[in-house]
Amino acid sequence: MNLQFALLFIGIVIVAVVALTTYDMARLRGPRSRDDSSSDNSPHVEPSFRPDILSAAREGGGEKMLRTDADVILEEKPRQEVLRKEIRQLEEVATMPLDLASRRPGPPKAEPGREYLSDEKIDFVIRLPGEGPIQRNMALGVYKQHEYKLNKARHLYGQHHRTAHWSELQLDSQSTQYGDLALAIQLVDPRGPIDESEINVFIQLGLQLADALNRPTKLPRTVEEGLARAKELHLFCDMYDVIAGLHVVSGTEDVFPGRAVEMAAQRAGLELGAMNLFHMKNEVAPGSRHLFSLANLDASCAFDPTAWEAFKTTGLSLFMSVPCTYQPGEVFNKMVASARSMAETLGGRLQDQNNRPLTDKGIAVIHHQIEEIEEKMRAFGIPPGSSTALKLFNEAATL
Repeated sequence: MNLQFALLFIGIVIVAVVALTTYDMARLRGPRSRDDSSSDNSPHVEPSFRPDILSAAREGGGEKMLRTDADVILEEKPRQEVLRKEIRQLEEVATMPLDLASRRPGPPKAEPGREYLSDEKIDFVIRLPGEGPIQRNMALGVYKQHEYKLNKARHLYGQHHRTAHWSELQLDSQSTQYGDLALAIQLVDPRGPIDESEINVFIQLGLQLADALNRPTKLPRTVEEGLARAKELHLFCDMYDVIAGLHVVSGTEDVFPGRAVEMAAQRAGLELGAMNLFHMKNEVAPGSRHLFSLANLDASCAFDPTAWEAFKTTGLSLFMSVPCTYQPGEVFNKMVASARSMAETLGGRLQDQNNRPLTDKGIAVIHHQIEEIEEKMRAFGIPPGSSTALKLFNEAATL
């Protein structure tokens, strides 16, 4: 009888998870109500708004922008392919880990039950195996003495001595003990690929750590293989570090007053936040905390919530980072819907990044390019919006 109750309980939990997942996916695809409330506990990463991205979003015409005049053949996908994509998206949402730790105020803490591991796709790793136990402060002390010499993101991971659970030493309590250790450095970030000099400094750190802890060192990759992978990842980032954007502009003689802009943005579901930009919050993990953002088309005048009465502009720019966005095609559709809502509220019209009227065909061309980018990134093994993509394209990612 106890077994029957246990199986019944498990079945109820599975049904509940599937129902909640389906509801969340529907919220992402459908229009956002202006009464929707945002949750401070949603598990996302704060995006890094680099000046080059903001400049490209406002000015257009750069290599990072998707264009409406691209040479694209628009074809309707077979229904079977569409269904496969939807099922894959549901499976991903149902199985993805929740990054609750990144939302908590104060010093970073490990998320209970989550394993923290090096990312073999983008990291150069030095393993320090051993039976242990190694005290956390002893290993971390040696690491801290030397890791400041490195520029790329680096981490020291340990496998708990008794449970075999992997975590990051900086997030653990002082009493934690470890068996195996792993030292990792990211091969590429938005500043470019790692060079041979920094890899050698990193290897020296690994050797110093090994000497202090009386551990051997093992390198899954040679230095040459690491540099080759860094070059490959750098080319990948150069190819797919792109922005999808569009403008909402006024008539020839008209301007948008500040209060009207604020009202239109809020009505479209955006909130004023980081860097005094409006953002559409992401409420469905994974990916960045913001789905897309809104800036003043005039770069010389930022939004100022204390001076809405004096603010005026002839145009607004909505933009999104394609590689940092989970399901970027769906998010682009949502961004277009918000732009149309704002244009209707303000009495404006839509333009592309070349300041030409944005037509339905132009929107379809951009959407097609986004879907192609998503498929190619998946084929490379780094899907848009994944933790790996965030680390590669977003300096503020701390997963």
